[in-house]
Amino acid sequence: MQQRDNLMENNIERRDSLDIDEFVRDFLEPNVPVVLGPAFTKDWIARNEWVVDGRPNFARLVELYHNTVVQVAECDTAFFTDQKRVEMSFSEFVKQWQENPQSRLYCKDWHFTKSNPEFCAYVPLPCLSNDWINLFYDYGILSSDDDYRFCYMGGDGTWTPFHEDVFRSYSWSANICGEKRWTLVAPGQNCLFTDSLGNWVYNLDDYNEQQFPRLKEVQKLEFVQRAGETVFVPSGWWHQVRNVGDTISINHNWANEFNLRFLYARLSSDMKAVRHALRDVTDMDGFEGQVQLVLRADSGTDYRNFIQFLRYMAGLYIREIDEPEGCPELLRFDPYFRSASSVQRALERINSVLDMLEQDDAALNLEDIASDIVELRSHLGTHLQSFKKLLAQ
Repeated sequence: MQQRDNLMENNIERRDSLDIDEFVRDFLEPNVPVVLGPAFTKDWIARNEWVVDGRPNFARLVELYHNTVVQVAECDTAFFTDQKRVEMSFSEFVKQWQENPQSRLYCKDWHFTKSNPEFCAYVPLPCLSNDWINLFYDYGILSSDDDYRFCYMGGDGTWTPFHEDVFRSYSWSANICGEKRWTLVAPGQNCLFTDSLGNWVYNLDDYNEQQFPRLKEVQKLEFVQRAGETVFVPSGWWHQVRNVGDTISINHNWANEFNLRFLYARLSSDMKAVRHALRDVTDMDGFEGQVQLVLRADSGTDYRNFIQFLRYMAGLYIREIDEPEGCPELLRFDPYFRSASSVQRALERINSVLDMLEQDDAALNLEDIASDIVELRSHLGTHLQSFKKLLAQ
């Protein structure tokens, strides 16, 4: 077995001040990571009420969330590519955390804002406000009780195995207390950390050299995230994270026009994998519908939901153009992302993905989706042309 040497901090960029133009130019558009300093989160209620003397304020946390049912990972027990998970009340989790820290229990993927929506623990940083995914889940899907806002809580040594984020989305992670040791791996190195069957390595710290003979060649970015700091993880960057001391973080998965093409590329790749896995039953009745069902189960979405997502976001930006008061849903974004140039950019990038979908055989095999793409592209194109003419005047 291969054991990793002591962690050496690499040269990740850190910014204690950053305007949105800089963030877009230096990190969002080129799709590279950054650590934002603690000044960005100093006014968050979570940083002031959830922490006492640098450690979790367990009494306050239990007061807020005691009866909430949470998912808890048993970090020492692997379950396929993840860890075994159990459910328990938040108060029971805190009790076990305090009484038995060696148990390595880690509260993960907890939708805590839905547990207590009246308690505003934080406000996303302006440069991270352009969040299409959570906007869509809040308003775009009827009766949806889901979102991609999470809280993670665990003691020393709790960790998350090596993975790529859902949908190939961006993520940001803000430490409320404690530290995290991160290992990031840039896109394009999958062949180095997957085995002959396509399985990726579970733990970069401890792996079978015969199964992953090229893992030593992986170029890794390793660094420590301290209390109050926020890490921006770009699309398609694989990562593994380990907590140092009692640690709490707030995390979002998110997407927008800057990584929309990555979301489509991931969906298209997953679609091809599903079709390949089902290749022996292509003659069955309803085959295309079955493919979409499996795709949704494996990837968290399918082509129909993706088209619905594009339609919803295009509609918001068209309303921002057409309505005198603009689109109220977009008020959640910083004004930078609602400017005329941003609206044009968003519509153009949605349009470019629709162009790719029009040439995607998997989409064309679904007649209702194919017609939706043509209709949406025509509607969007008309508004985009009119808007460009208006801007040119």
